[in-house]
Amino acid sequence: MVTIVKIRAGVFVGGVHWQPAVRDPETGLAYEEAGDARAFTPHAAHAGRSRAEQEVVVDFAKRKLFRFADTGETIIRETGADGVSVKRQAKPPADGIAADDESWKASAVSFTMRANVPNPLRPDTPAAGYAVRVTVRGEDGAVELRGGHDVFPCYEFYKQVDFGEFELLHRYDYREAGTAAPTGGTAVPVERSL
Repeated sequence: MVTIVKIRAGVFVGGVHWQPAVRDPETGLAYEEAGDARAFTPHAAHAGRSRAEQEVVVDFAKRKLFRFADTGETIIRETGADGVSVKRQAKPPADGIAADDESWKASAVSFTMRANVPNPLRPDTPAAGYAVRVTVRGEDGAVELRGGHDVFPCYEFYKQVDFGEFELLHRYDYREAGTAAPTGGTAVPVERSL
């Protein structure tokens, strides 16, 4: 029987410091959004390097879930036709990140991890998000994920059993998929058992 299983999720714009500029035809402004300048890793948590991060610690000894959620800062550089740039930044609230629908059995627990984090500087764009049903077995620390996430940006899910090494549950890179903007919804299925 295991005691602690940690599930960690991250949503981030990977591998770039700045995304390519997009020009607004009405205003003439060019918008560049800062990336999170990181790669896939379970060790970016609590560092402000994710658009959304979530951690759920399953404590089988106490039969309790411990939850953590945070968002990173969004930075946009606006450049006018005259070449003058202005940088704006804001941090969205973490209230769109939740772990709920908790259901305990004798030696297992199921819950739903979800995130819906809008861009605070571009409210007209769809929010990045995911919704996955997680089942954790206490006998061996096995984890099952079922659900989905948006096509942009990068998404990662890891598990850690009794403070051992983190193991990758799911990874999605928007650059490999050829998408460059959020569409909203959960278009990419997540189905994994480990």
